[in-house]
Amino acid sequence: MLYSQVIKENSDAQLKSQVREYWDAHPCGTQFTDLEWGSREFFDEVERFRYTTQPFMKEIVGFDRFPGKSVLEIGCGLGTDLLQFARGGAKVTGVDLTPKSVELVKKRFEMEGLKVEAQVADAESLPFKDDSFDMVYSFGVLHHTPNTQKAIDEVYRVLEPGGRIIIMLYNRTSLHVWLGAPLFAAARLAGKKSADGQKLVESWIRIYDGDGNPLGKAYSRGEMEQMFSKFRNRRYIVRDSYRRRWPRLANAINKNLFAPWCGFWRFIIAEK
Repeated sequence: MLYSQVIKENSDAQLKSQVREYWDAHPCGTQFTDLEWGSREFFDEVERFRYTTQPFMKEIVGFDRFPGKSVLEIGCGLGTDLLQFARGGAKVTGVDLTPKSVELVKKRFEMEGLKVEAQVADAESLPFKDDSFDMVYSFGVLHHTPNTQKAIDEVYRVLEPGGRIIIMLYNRTSLHVWLGAPLFAAARLAGKKSADGQKLVESWIRIYDGDGNPLGKAYSRGEMEQMFSKFRNRRYIVRDSYRRRWPRLANAINKNLFAPWCGFWRFIIAEK
């Protein structure tokens, strides 16, 4: 093994450890409520907020379209989406890099009286045999792992022939980047901080999930075409998140006019 490869692998391992620590302390979804983690009220509020502010999720993902199918979610967070698949009759498996998320997912499903296979696992090295799942789902997760391409290759490996993927990655060609990055640069310059162009864009994308988030990436459609080239029948849908700091009217305008072509969330739906 080349020395440079050893250095990169060690660096990736350190970065992945930081990612694990960050998300273990801040499971995705907990930022939308102050209720006690793990309580019935907490889970209900997280679910209400998610599908009230992002009603397109049910249409795009189609949680009820997989009855009897085996569904894997990579980066299951609090299990909010995974639960919808289970309610629709799917046999669900969830993996997450963080023990806290897996603990909360198991608690959520226990409350619902539904079965789930949930475990701590690395998206870049999934603990499943080839061709194990009818569908693999991942929402806003694979851009948080150091080697995103390796994770995508793992998705392909565990998906059975003819199986479907629904994956969301951050969109580099978005208003969030086009407008947000220059404003972020201006704020840094006003504070007499450095504003290197490329590093600034990367930092702006990273802090979308919190100032302390150690890693976040975004991709253009062309980049995603290359990354998912082994999959067939690829199609893309672009949407945007609900911006809590924006007025309701601004969110409505963004949702209807801008999000469908330059939102920050790009879904790929494809088959093996």
